[in-house]
Amino acid sequence: MAELKSNNSRQIALVLWLMLTLNLVFIWTKFFPNIGEDFITWLDNGLESIRVPLTIVEFIAIGTLFVDLVMRYDSVSKKLRTLHVIGVGICVCGFIFKAFIFFLHSAYLS
Repeated sequence: MAELKSNNSRQIALVLWLMLTLNLVFIWTKFFPNIGEDFITWLDNGLESIRVPLTIVEFIAIGTLFVDLVMRYDSVSKKLRTLHVIGVGICVCGFIFKAFIFFLHSAYLS
């Protein structure tokens, strides 16, 4: 197999952290809305205004994370390999969960 030479691991790590943060904001908004109520309402209203483009970008980012995980699994350091797999798994499962929640929400509105 061809050897993959890439120095984009910082960008991949940044995308992973951004997706994990987006999942954390979603969980905070849906399950703990009373904690930091003013801030989370402000943040959720801002994200709601760009929900569709954000979902498309999130889908592309999570696809990129998954393909990167499959292609570069052996090159990830052994200490971080388990955390990396768990992080990408959380992102994929979170996206599926969010898509389901937003689909139900939009289905009940119409």
